[in-house]
Amino acid sequence: MRLGEVPGRCDGVLISPAMIQSSVSSSKGPTRLFHRSEWASHESLEPSYELKCLQMGDHHDMADSANTSDKCKRRKVLYSLNNHRHRLRLCCTILSWVVLLSLTSFVIWLHLRMEGLRTEKDLLTDKVLKDAQLLASLQYRTGQLVSEKAELDNRLTYGICEIEKLQNTSVVLRTRLNDVSKDLTDKGSTLRTVRDRLIMLGGCDNCLIRDCSDAKVWNALDGVYPIWPRNFTNALYVYCDMSSEGGGWTLIQRRLDGSVKFNRSWLDYRDGFGDLSGELWIGNENLYYLLSQKDYRLRIDLEDWDGNRSFAEYDTFRIESEEDNYRLRLGTYVAGDAGDSMTGGNSTFQIFNRDLNNMQFSTVDRDNDASTKQNCARQYKGGWWYKDCYSANLNGLYYKVGKYGVKGAPSSPVQDGIEWFTWTGWYYSLKAVSMKVKPAL
Repeated sequence: MRLGEVPGRCDGVLISPAMIQSSVSSSKGPTRLFHRSEWASHESLEPSYELKCLQMGDHHDMADSANTSDKCKRRKVLYSLNNHRHRLRLCCTILSWVVLLSLTSFVIWLHLRMEGLRTEKDLLTDKVLKDAQLLASLQYRTGQLVSEKAELDNRLTYGICEIEKLQNTSVVLRTRLNDVSKDLTDKGSTLRTVRDRLIMLGGCDNCLIRDCSDAKVWNALDGVYPIWPRNFTNALYVYCDMSSEGGGWTLIQRRLDGSVKFNRSWLDYRDGFGDLSGELWIGNENLYYLLSQKDYRLRIDLEDWDGNRSFAEYDTFRIESEEDNYRLRLGTYVAGDAGDSMTGGNSTFQIFNRDLNNMQFSTVDRDNDASTKQNCARQYKGGWWYKDCYSANLNGLYYKVGKYGVKGAPSSPVQDGIEWFTWTGWYYSLKAVSMKVKPAL
């Protein structure tokens, strides 16, 4: 190794004294050797002193020193390059940290975003479940509605069939009614002819058919007959009972099956309503003219839902005109096992003050009863000679059972059925009832 030559590059390792001694053993002057790592910390060096990797104090070795100086310059260039590399590494390191921090921030943001999306997913999942439940409920309700619609369609179809049957029945009944009406017209014409001939023959006013007792002379069969009450302009068609208790009874009221509504107005009760062969009310005006001819007696036939029958009979029966609201004039209870529920001629009814005799007729729209608390006709659902209010209500509601207003039976807060208290008591509606008149004995 030549003088001043350092093995390898200046890499920060101090050259040992032994190495220096071996390097300068052939030189004649002193030699100073500094490593680059001590340049900044060595206190004996002046700032203006140009320090080289090896600086020799012997002027005899200047040529070798020049060569060494060139090498040191090359080393300085290399050192400068290393510094640049070090800066580049530092910049790369800083950039790496910046990128790492950016990536960390992005990862944190991405994590938060994922958490938000997970929360939204859970919310959407819950909403989907709720919507699915709602959809299932709607589908179930839709199924119910479809079933109900099918049932309604079936009922509608059945109703249409029933309506068609009723229409056909109505046509048949209308045809029969027309035939009966024609037959009655023919019979009426025949009777008028007979009447005219009788009048021409003997001038006998009593030969006219005034009621069913007169008609019985000519025909003893139950059915509809024309009669001519005195002061009556045209023939009055009535149903004649020719078989009960000697026959000749003129029917003024009948309840059979509930087919006719009896909770009616004053005009309906005045003019009459119903079917001559079924349920009917003869009409108060017709009844007034009929009963004005002579003295009549009244018979009331009753039937319960067990097939038991009873009756009540009064010796006289008549009513006043419409000017006196068809006031009832009823005689004495003379026969029957049903008891007296009309005049209340016993202590039980005197307590309740329900003697219907001398009472005016009342309807739902005309209150003529003696009650100060209520309209009895409106309360008990029928036109009648109410007082306060009744013990007989033969024009009340028709119930299709006997007992009502009790557990297991049709409910009613009042006794508004077809009742005759002295026979069946309260809250028992009769199956059938009829009122009929006949000349008094």
